[in-house]
Amino acid sequence: MAFLEGCPMAVLILDAGGVVAFANAEGRGLFQPRPELLGHQACEILSEWPLAPGVSHSVVLDDGAGGGRACLARVVTWTAAAGVMTAVLLEPEDEETSAGKAAREASLRLRYVIEMLPQAVCVFDSKDRYILWNRKYAELYSDIADYLTPGIPFEEILKISLAGGGIPEIVSDRDAWLRVRMRKFRQPSSQEEQHLRDGRWMRYDDRRTPDGGAIGMRIDITDLKQREEWLRQLFDANPMPMLLCDGDSLAILDANLAALNFYGFDRTALLSKSASGMHAAGEAEGFAARLRNLEADCEARTVWRQHMADGRERHVLIYVRFLYEGPDRRLLLTVADVSDRVLAEAEANRLAHHDALTGLPNRMQFYKALAAASNPGSAARVVAYCLDLDGFKPVNDTFGHAAGDEVLKMVAVRLRSEAKGHMVARLGGDEFAILLPAATDVDTRLAQRCIAAFEVPFVIRGLPITLGVSIGIASAPADGLDGEALVQAADRALYQAKAAGRNTWRLASAERRAPELAKAR
Repeated sequence: MAFLEGCPMAVLILDAGGVVAFANAEGRGLFQPRPELLGHQACEILSEWPLAPGVSHSVVLDDGAGGGRACLARVVTWTAAAGVMTAVLLEPEDEETSAGKAAREASLRLRYVIEMLPQAVCVFDSKDRYILWNRKYAELYSDIADYLTPGIPFEEILKISLAGGGIPEIVSDRDAWLRVRMRKFRQPSSQEEQHLRDGRWMRYDDRRTPDGGAIGMRIDITDLKQREEWLRQLFDANPMPMLLCDGDSLAILDANLAALNFYGFDRTALLSKSASGMHAAGEAEGFAARLRNLEADCEARTVWRQHMADGRERHVLIYVRFLYEGPDRRLLLTVADVSDRVLAEAEANRLAHHDALTGLPNRMQFYKALAAASNPGSAARVVAYCLDLDGFKPVNDTFGHAAGDEVLKMVAVRLRSEAKGHMVARLGGDEFAILLPAATDVDTRLAQRCIAAFEVPFVIRGLPITLGVSIGIASAPADGLDGEALVQAADRALYQAKAAGRNTWRLASAERRAPELAKAR
């Protein structure tokens, strides 16, 4: 009602039956000396009725005294609870210049526009006085609706609202709130979010016009804030470590609680890093390059190594999702700790290639290394030593298999010590093998050292036990052998050493050349 009364145009409001339900001051003035407009049918006071909405019509008004006045009429309709309501906007034709008509039509269009907007809108002049506002604005600030009149200063309206206690915003210090609000309002452009007392969130968007005036929009962002809160809760409460990063610089912009706990950094320290800042040396640049080259979401397939705040290393899979904030690209990284799986796989692989009792490479690993070392087309020489313990069976028979296992562990330690870093493998039972490269002739000193290592008794349950070792040696390609044939030749030489009295060694080449026996002692 206040808005319509303040409108400079003549306005009639008709109910669903076409009866005048309201006329503002300008409208009542056009129909003088008619004493009353309310209750009359439109067809009784207008020369033409009904009129099509949205276009201008020339009509003559009936003043009730036999006179008439030519006017331009425009009709606007809308649906209300009582039915289809109609507004008739009237402009006297005889008083309007073409420029005046254009100005009034432009003003009318502006009113149409702001009423059609889904946001609450208000327009101010260069002295911060109200000029226009739409229905949504009046509904939002129902506590000041009765005071909204064209020309009232914005600051006065704020003071009225504060004094009345009906201001929708949450205000703790009235004077401070008013100063801040007016300072922001007078800026060329300002945006802020206000939490209302009824729980809603409102975004205030105020912008100055070139003539010094201002346009203010009040946008209800309650649903947006609710979605943001839900996403924040999902982010913070997610048990998976999550990092939000800038898509270009890869700087970490945010991290959830799980990420802080996982990496062990406090929030400030973690947010000072980049997405690749925790990666192990040699992997950081590759990971950063992959992120920058991504064109879509990325499923994790590569296992990366990352360092925690305490220096520990963990293996992770990293899932990447694209997010956009306007033109800015963001990357959401979800980190999956797969350290236990990697360690389990490594242990399974180790067990598959190593003897469970002694920890030495097993037969499979030995033959794999032998195949890699013995290349028939190469002049390089590889030497295989096959070793078998002398006198081991009585240990098992006398002390039991548990004691025998302890002896085998000690044998592994002594052989590994004498091999000086070359591969020592347990082929099974009390059979062992050593594999090493040889520059020229076979160096038999390793065999002599191994036999000598058994001179010191093994102590089992406080008792000294003396064992010996027989060794067969073969080399390739000097002996014309490779792979399995090399081991078979060394094994035959081993049996020759056994037949020669045990605790000694033999060369496989002695099978084809004149016998060359060499005793360890």
